[in-house]
Amino acid sequence: MHKQNMILRHKLFDRICHWFVVAAGLVTFLTGFAFFFPSFQWLGSIAGTPQMARFVHPIAGLLMCLPLMLMLVRYYHHNKWEKNDLTWMLAIKDVMFENEDKIPAIGHYNPGQKVLFRTFVVTSIALTITGFMMWQPYFASYFEASTIQWAILIHAICAVIMLIFVIVHFWMATWVEGSVAGMLYGYVSRAWCKKHHPNMLNDPELKTKKQEKH
Repeated sequence: MHKQNMILRHKLFDRICHWFVVAAGLVTFLTGFAFFFPSFQWLGSIAGTPQMARFVHPIAGLLMCLPLMLMLVRYYHHNKWEKNDLTWMLAIKDVMFENEDKIPAIGHYNPGQKVLFRTFVVTSIALTITGFMMWQPYFASYFEASTIQWAILIHAICAVIMLIFVIVHFWMATWVEGSVAGMLYGYVSRAWCKKHHPNMLNDPELKTKKQEKH
């Protein structure tokens, strides 16, 4: 496709952060589920032994959450609620069946992605805080046993919630053709934007990037 028809959607730094978070997140979830839920102990084999899984998990968790929160800060301005968002959510049936003439125009991200954004913000903060509280032998000794138990419960609940939303995120990305390529290479076509995120074409900052691409 001709370069002038391509628009920058994700900068290189954001793409690197995204795939780094994916890799670190995979290790985090596999090792975490291995010792949080007995039926998933076999997942700990990714680290070799259960003891190594316990050592790797908090480090991988930090490597997942800290870049993720950096990404969330960078994407914040695109995730503010807009006037058409509620109408879009009420028209979710038309969205699912791709009745494009009945779907209100949206910007850089749709309301479903904005809900994902807020969920990742909350769960990332909660997982980081509770993870530090539980981290033996470095920080857990500063908290009472009852506090640690609450931290474990909150940590596990947030992990499950994040996993569910990660699966939803993966499904949304693969369902909308071109989304994964956009995160791999950074660029999407004008036709893709017009179909899925038409108001994105009105972004003054976006026009500057397109001019640079020329």
